[in-house]
Amino acid sequence: MHLTSLQSYNIEKALIKGHKIEAVRIYREAMKCDLAQAKNAVEKILAELKINKPWYFKNQVTESVQNDSGIDEPRKQFSGISLGIGLFLLFDALVVAVIAYHLTSGDDGRNEPGRNVTEVQRERALRERSEQRATMARPGSISLPVSISEEKYTAAVPEGKSFRALYEEKIGSQAYSRRKNAGDTRYDDSLLERQIKTVRSQRSASRVAPPSALITRIAREFDQPELDGVIDGDEWEGATRIVLSEGEGTTLYLQVVGDWLFVACDTPAEVTVGGFDQLRLYFHAGLLKKLVNERIHVGRSAGVTSIRQTRFRWLGEPPERDGERWKQYRINDWGLYQQAFGTSSMSSGHRQYEAAVHLGEAGLHAGIPFTFYVEVETDPLRNEQDKFVERQYLGAYGSERSPEWMVY
Repeated sequence: MHLTSLQSYNIEKALIKGHKIEAVRIYREAMKCDLAQAKNAVEKILAELKINKPWYFKNQVTESVQNDSGIDEPRKQFSGISLGIGLFLLFDALVVAVIAYHLTSGDDGRNEPGRNVTEVQRERALRERSEQRATMARPGSISLPVSISEEKYTAAVPEGKSFRALYEEKIGSQAYSRRKNAGDTRYDDSLLERQIKTVRSQRSASRVAPPSALITRIAREFDQPELDGVIDGDEWEGATRIVLSEGEGTTLYLQVVGDWLFVACDTPAEVTVGGFDQLRLYFHAGLLKKLVNERIHVGRSAGVTSIRQTRFRWLGEPPERDGERWKQYRINDWGLYQQAFGTSSMSSGHRQYEAAVHLGEAGLHAGIPFTFYVEVETDPLRNEQDKFVERQYLGAYGSERSPEWMVY
């Protein structure tokens, strides 16, 4: 008998918070063992945690006491999460103090015409505090469509029309130029785009993994997880669990329920509210010569960005104005998926992501392997002048050149 991924996660979470009794209780119920066995096992898990994730225990001050069960229980403990909440409360108090100060102090009226310094600073402080509270609060849940007609993302393809022929016809059309020139990133429901998705899906349905490929199977479940940016309860208990970074503790969860691929990502090291937090999921790398990938991005709030990256180039006249700069580069099309949803939150004290992608629209077929890779980006590295130096990541799984193979 082994712990499930969620049971392991809950034991770790309890130990990080200093709740050793709770960790032992979870272990005993999961493994059906006696108290002594559970206590010894939890002690080993705790020792490994302190080696693999030392940042959670860096600021701890513990005083052991024995409870009625004979288990040492920390009396005082400050975990990474507790510290984050404490800093948030401290920030809140400082904002209130700033507001109170400016409400009682004078101003020199030099900030904006018709508005004094106190008014502007008070509004700014209130706005910052509101943003902090909104980000730390538990977000609302996203409801998925009950049924989706294939006609929404497929269309009959004329005989002999290839992916390349359809795409070149699409980017050569006036409608496409108008869309790109206007910077329109809304969902593209054009006939040509639906035909392109159909051909891509047909190719995906006949794909075969290389003999040497290691294929990871995605778990199938019956109950949809709540899509609210919070990984809790037993909603991810049966999911396929992939550790993206041992050092950062970044963990990916995948499961298929009905017609949807659900993905969650836990990033314990991402404790800043702002910045460039982003989960990116990539599909179909290497499927077609002119197709680089299809992907979705989940950021710091509800909603997803969906993009198809290609190797096609504009074949017409060169750009004449700034709005036509896209003609200089390889074609990337936004507004790819209508049936993709995602959100994230900091309500657990660190960033957590959840997303759902419709399998039919994404061209992912049961029993057929597909390529997949993941990137979890955090705030960029900056120099002393606060200038961008390079991107920073909290974890990755595969890459464009070496994607992972998945099947459900």
